[in-house]
Amino acid sequence: MMTIFEAIRSSQLMQSSSTAMLPTRRHHHRAAHYYLVPLLLTAMLLQMPSSTIAFLTTGGQSQAAHRQHQNNNKPSSSSLPNAYRDESSFPLNNGNGQQQTSPSSPSSQQQDVPQLSNFKSRPPKIHPDSGGRITLVGSGPGSPSLLTLAAHSLITDPSNLLIVDRLVSAEIRTLMDEAGVKYKIANKTPGCQMAAQDEIFEWCLQGLRKGKHVVRLKIGDPFVFGRGGEEVLQFRQFGVEPTVIPGVSAAFSAPLLASIPVTHRGISNQVVMCTGYGKNNTSPDLIQYHPEQTVVFLMAVGRLRKLCHSLIHQAGYPPQTPVGIVERAGCPEQRTVVGTMETIADLAERYNVRPPSTIVVGEVVNVLLTEEDFVEVVDSAGVVDGEERGGMVVKSGHHGLIV
Repeated sequence: MMTIFEAIRSSQLMQSSSTAMLPTRRHHHRAAHYYLVPLLLTAMLLQMPSSTIAFLTTGGQSQAAHRQHQNNNKPSSSSLPNAYRDESSFPLNNGNGQQQTSPSSPSSQQQDVPQLSNFKSRPPKIHPDSGGRITLVGSGPGSPSLLTLAAHSLITDPSNLLIVDRLVSAEIRTLMDEAGVKYKIANKTPGCQMAAQDEIFEWCLQGLRKGKHVVRLKIGDPFVFGRGGEEVLQFRQFGVEPTVIPGVSAAFSAPLLASIPVTHRGISNQVVMCTGYGKNNTSPDLIQYHPEQTVVFLMAVGRLRKLCHSLIHQAGYPPQTPVGIVERAGCPEQRTVVGTMETIADLAERYNVRPPSTIVVGEVVNVLLTEEDFVEVVDSAGVVDGEERGGMVVKSGHHGLIV
């Protein structure tokens, strides 16, 4: 690399050759420029400390040494908790029935989920020792016809090991059964989510040890309130970078399948997605009321009454704000329950609404639905008028409709 002194010398040579070719007066200012630049650089160097001059004269070598010094001062990979360090942390048998090394238990890893910045690199897609790999797949809202082509191909391949969420629809599981696919179902019931998640990780780890292609099948889209990111971090800890196949999220597809547009000009110009459960079963921060806003809640039907009470008394929602619940969207038994902020919890209990359900809050709930869409009309006294399809909304003001 050319040093600064060589650059000055080269500039001087260029200057002398150039001035010989400048016979006219109008080019004299250019000649003066060629003389002045080397002189100014020399004067600047005389004023610089020796350490700066040494850095300039050594060029790229000094920069490389500087980078090496920075790297030496970084914390070593062994000091980064729960971060992917190298492939040797993957617990494989060494051929004698003994495990080489073992990562910490899934429970301890979940309690301290690492940040992406803590990972020095992405591990390989296929583990070099076992040949195992993982694909994280979204199954959509429930209908097999709403699976992506990639998802359909993966879940009907008998050579794959499928680890399936409990809420994946029976119709999709039937599709897997007909293809002769072996799968395990994670029983994530309320109150035992952490234990079930540990079991999922253990199943995935066992599949990787055997060199299997593990397909982790999740409802909806893996990265929309599905712990998809957390699972990616855990799989990196196992020594593999999973492939992620997106799914159709119920946040948008469930309202659409129930004839509820999440946006509508003049009614709603913004959509907010929320979960009913935060980390450690906490309640997420509330979204403050806005008249032209749609709020979609996922995984919130289990605490619907508390949610509505908080939205009214803490977030400023009018009690008559329309609310729709879409249960088992896309499946043959899909139902939609429509009420208001103050009545929807009672209706959900009356009609035994269960997960998976998507809750839609806002004026868009009433934009497209008509009386003919409703099988039953519930009046303020809780009396059901089902004698005529569609019926009439009682004049005292209906408290809910069942589609």
